[in-house]
Amino acid sequence: MLARHITITIAVLLLALTVGAQEKSDKVRVNGGLKVGFHAATYNSTNFKIDGYEYDDRVIQSNKIGYSVSPFVRISKKKFYLQTEGTLSLTRHNFEFKEIQPAGATTPDDAPRPQYKLTTYCIQVPLLVGYEFVSSDPYGMSVFTGPKAKFVFTAHDKQEFQHFKHAHLEEQLQPIVYFWEIGLGVKISNFCFDFIYDFGLTKNSDGIISKKSGEKFHSRRSDNILSFSVGFIF
Repeated sequence: MLARHITITIAVLLLALTVGAQEKSDKVRVNGGLKVGFHAATYNSTNFKIDGYEYDDRVIQSNKIGYSVSPFVRISKKKFYLQTEGTLSLTRHNFEFKEIQPAGATTPDDAPRPQYKLTTYCIQVPLLVGYEFVSSDPYGMSVFTGPKAKFVFTAHDKQEFQHFKHAHLEEQLQPIVYFWEIGLGVKISNFCFDFIYDFGLTKNSDGIISKKSGEKFHSRRSDNILSFSVGFIF
């Protein structure tokens, strides 16, 4: 539902503001720039379980702010442009679980909540098509969309499982995850501000294993990522 609302909102903005937008010259322009930003993940298609525990999707604070820096290149002609980036990012997650109890059993109120804290380092590479529907120098506004690949440095991730009965747990992360990006960009002179929503298209991991016992637990989740960035275009 959220994805549909975002798409409809941007489409309405596009239709409402295209009228009166000024045409630009036919000359192809190539610009570079740099952005910094922050982001937070929400989860979809979540089927995240460890024997005796399941992810508590009612806990809305189960995410943390991550950070990114993005050099980018934009090729423009008239109102349209192609843009690609090489985004270096740190992403942090905090999953809370609830213990699966037999019928009639209860967990003491003061019992510590099982938690899984994950920090990953990655490079994100999108290929975006944009349309500038407002152009009145020094102001501009555009919408953009396109696929994105996220390359995760799995050898450098940090995983911390707390208050589980299983020892030495480890999530087997996928080294490449794919998203579809949609966003709204605002430009004031050479400064740019981007509001982005990424829809997760593929799963993040192949499961969770206990390195001590060799048991493997099912894990299927994908991320949606909401981000904001500010930058300078040369």
